[in-house]
Amino acid sequence: MNPFSKIIAILITVILIFIVPLLYMAQKQDVISQSYVSNKTTEFIDSIKNCGYISRDMYMDFVHNIDATNNLYTIDLVHGKKIVEPLYDETTGAFLEDYNIYYYNYYQDNILETLESGKDYKLSQGDYISITVVNRTKTIATKLMELFYSSDLPDEQIIVTYGGVIRDEMD
Repeated sequence: MNPFSKIIAILITVILIFIVPLLYMAQKQDVISQSYVSNKTTEFIDSIKNCGYISRDMYMDFVHNIDATNNLYTIDLVHGKKIVEPLYDETTGAFLEDYNIYYYNYYQDNILETLESGKDYKLSQGDYISITVVNRTKTIATKLMELFYSSDLPDEQIIVTYGGVIRDEMD
């Protein structure tokens, strides 16, 4: 066996013994982080749906919990306010016994502005709340895969979307 073949064999052995298991463990960590963030997001939104408001403490606890994964996240909250409009005949003005139902959306900035002022953000029964959580930093697995594949991969590896209708409202 010539020296070049020995070097190639040693490199392949190092890759198989060290780098592949390291990549596997890093990918498993991403799966665990995805599951953890998904569970915490579900708990947060279900809590909002059940009590009908978002408090600063609820939001900060959620952010603190997902930060435990050592990744940075972009959080997008959307509150769809249910609007019900009765329909009237344009010529007679008589009620047509029908309604238009639509949602007016309030976004993260509106919600956080209310929370930062020290007030709870209140939602009404029938409103819709949704959240999207996306990592904005590269995970260790992404960095290793970029090194291994010599290509640029997207940062977003942990993506969670959840939402639902408000069942109860704050008195």
